[in-house]
Amino acid sequence: MKNKYLKGAHLSERKFREILKLFCEDLTATQIASISDISRVTVNNYLKLIRTHIARYCEEKNPRYHKNGYTPFIPINEMVITGNEDEVCNRKALFGIYKAQDKICADILYHDNSREVIDWAKGKLTGELNAELTSKFGMYTAIADFNFYRLYRVFNDRTDAGRSKSPLDEIDFFWGSLKSRLAKFRGLSGHTLFLHVKETEFRYNNRSTDLFEMLSFIIQKRPLHYSKAI
Repeated sequence: MKNKYLKGAHLSERKFREILKLFCEDLTATQIASISDISRVTVNNYLKLIRTHIARYCEEKNPRYHKNGYTPFIPINEMVITGNEDEVCNRKALFGIYKAQDKICADILYHDNSREVIDWAKGKLTGELNAELTSKFGMYTAIADFNFYRLYRVFNDRTDAGRSKSPLDEIDFFWGSLKSRLAKFRGLSGHTLFLHVKETEFRYNNRSTDLFEMLSFIIQKRPLHYSKAI
């Protein structure tokens, strides 16, 4: 069946557009399946592709990649990113949050010990380890821990006193959106957390935009089958 949104699709363009429109209304897979009369398994498969596309789009717009000139990595199948042998094996990754160019960005953090990252954010570390983590994560304003649903503001004794409050307020609103999504989906596994964080980032940064028209344009420009192999 010919479908310009996805090569080899078993759904018509009309049905896919229906799924996409309902997704933009932020309905769950169960709700979309009920309304569209498409199986929930099929809907979930399409939603994963859409979310992967969104994640790729967000990462390509992320200032980190523009500055460093490398291709973004979309870790949609990774369950554990941080932790050591003493931590629970399915511990969720930490995310660093910051504001850049009037957009909120949320990045997955790679470090062997998540406790060290949290202690660094609280300003509890000193010496070489503090310098290492500051060099590695100093761009972030806050650290999100989805294991305990906590947001840690990054302590910086040199700049906190003079920092404008507005970026922090933006991060408060964004964190509220993330927590609402967690509540809506009754918690998220490590397998899907990254995609939902990026979806929240996309929705938040484009909250004044017609998401259906925007996503239709993005997917027509680069169809969904480019995300199937990830």
